[in-house]
Amino acid sequence: MQGGAYDDVGVPGVGRDVTSVLFVCTANQCRSVLAEAIAQRRFAGLPFVFESAGLIEGGRPVPPNGVLVAQEWGFDTSRHISRRADVRNLRGWDVILTMSRRHTRELVAADSELWPRVFTVPQFARWLDEHPPRRHVLIREWIEQEAADRPRSDMIGSNIDDDVADPIDDPPEAWRDLVGELNGYIERIAGNLAPRTRNVSHPAWARRS
Repeated sequence: MQGGAYDDVGVPGVGRDVTSVLFVCTANQCRSVLAEAIAQRRFAGLPFVFESAGLIEGGRPVPPNGVLVAQEWGFDTSRHISRRADVRNLRGWDVILTMSRRHTRELVAADSELWPRVFTVPQFARWLDEHPPRRHVLIREWIEQEAADRPRSDMIGSNIDDDVADPIDDPPEAWRDLVGELNGYIERIAGNLAPRTRNVSHPAWARRS
């Protein structure tokens, strides 16, 4: 998670042996920030790099309820300042995971070359379940090959099964639902891409429920 400067997010700047994943939402204040934090913990020590960005101008903090709930999970988002995705300079990312079909449409409209490596988070979790990667393959090259025939209707309109709700003005309960939802999706993704690592530790309130 970023603190301080909020230059636009462009190329990841990592080699071919590291899988780069960018999470994108509207403002980079809620959903993509928490997805990045969960993924960084879940994939810790593995050759993956995660960042997050929004589609509007950066410079915004995480809302207080988001900071509170993130702390319950052991994440410090208090110093996060939102950043915007440089939508014409994202081809270097191996996978781009959005929070809604609308976000996917905006990215592909800005640069059609990003398709088919752009999914919503729920779409990618389902797609990996149906297309488990082969061992010893470069994730980007494998996705470009396996997902080449994905129907572009996957980004048309909205779909409750594909979109992750934005809790920005909601009470803590909605943020807790968000973190639980994202954790579930990222665990499914990791189960296919990094099956031998541990799951994210749940906060005490979640373990009791």
